[in-house]
Amino acid sequence: MRRLFMHVDFKHTPFEKASYLLEQLEKAGYEAYFVGGSVRDTLLSLPIHDVDIASSATPDEVETVFNHTIDLGKEHGTILVMYEKEGYEITTFRTEGEYSDSRRPDQVFFVRNLKEDTLRRDFTINALAFDRKGQLYDYHNGQEDLQKKLIRAVGNPDQRFEEDALRMFRAVRFATQLGFEIEKETVKALKTLAPTIELISMERNRVEFSKYLTGKYFKSHYYYLVDSQLLTYLPFFDNGILLEEVFHSLAKDSAYYIENDAELTEEMAWCLLTIYMGLTIKQAKSFLKRWTHSNAFITTVVHLRLLYDHYQENKQWSNEIVYQYTKEELFLMEEYLNLTHQKESYTALLQKEQLPIQKRQDILINGKDIMELLNMTKGSALIGQLLNQVEQQILSHQLKNNPREIEQFILQKANHMKERKQSFD
Repeated sequence: MRRLFMHVDFKHTPFEKASYLLEQLEKAGYEAYFVGGSVRDTLLSLPIHDVDIASSATPDEVETVFNHTIDLGKEHGTILVMYEKEGYEITTFRTEGEYSDSRRPDQVFFVRNLKEDTLRRDFTINALAFDRKGQLYDYHNGQEDLQKKLIRAVGNPDQRFEEDALRMFRAVRFATQLGFEIEKETVKALKTLAPTIELISMERNRVEFSKYLTGKYFKSHYYYLVDSQLLTYLPFFDNGILLEEVFHSLAKDSAYYIENDAELTEEMAWCLLTIYMGLTIKQAKSFLKRWTHSNAFITTVVHLRLLYDHYQENKQWSNEIVYQYTKEELFLMEEYLNLTHQKESYTALLQKEQLPIQKRQDILINGKDIMELLNMTKGSALIGQLLNQVEQQILSHQLKNNPREIEQFILQKANHMKERKQSFD
């Protein structure tokens, strides 16, 4: 029997527009509902973004109802429908066969019943559905668990985690994102099956881990991941890292951000993680690479680490240091130092703006000019050396960014180098 508890007004929400798709499916003789995180977050009065739909229509049938569709994986029942320049995933009600690899079902079976579809969901708070009129459907006491602020597996937690080990990471990240407790039997299964997290790709683990690190309730709920020992089966956490100390330190920093209504970015969270793990810059690069971060992400995190290390050693940033990093990187690190009371004021961005140059291309002379000035017919390492010296002199205000003065400086340096070379010959 369907459990109907409440009605939600869709006006001025993403559901209002998407309701057209449900209406078209119903006109064609199928059932269709809004499902998943958007339903949960609506009931929690949280902002929603993506709206997912589940339907009794098979992928082929969905394609007959709508003109603009994209096959995202018919074998798993998902079709993307384009409507007014937006994409909506419509997935057929389904049950799943065995999960021999703890990652994906060996078989998927399409069904025509919403309740049967909800049995494969991970947690009760994610097994809720709305029809197009805003009526809530709840077969697993999900609404009650929302009110209790409880993360509970649908049915048998061991079975849910054996089906997809990533659900364990999802449990702990929902805890830090929502501030919910994890139900005791679900916790027990989490600890028992922790070793199977190794079966999940690093990319999928990374996405959940990042959300966990940046959760609003990290300080009060981080312990679920530590206690479960999940991380000890993942790179760099299996070599004697004291998890309790690392994450307790992270929790204190996370609290500073929350208390000051600031955002702990993914880049900053991973930077702090490398700091508290005691990783060198070289180790941090390897760590981030193992976790499948992009090269751009790794570069940003390493830059933040270098800024942090330099400040800890010198308690200030020189013009030469500020020059090397982007405004975003400077802001992120200075914000952290201010929030944690290690620095008293915001000066880095102003310091950078007041630099005589922002990048090497701002120097009013280039390599070609130097070749002409020194009557060189082909390039050499000397050009780069001279440009480096000019750059440093300008940044330290010992040389103005003026072509004539720069030329005089280069001629002096070139002559000096020539004289030194002759003295050694």
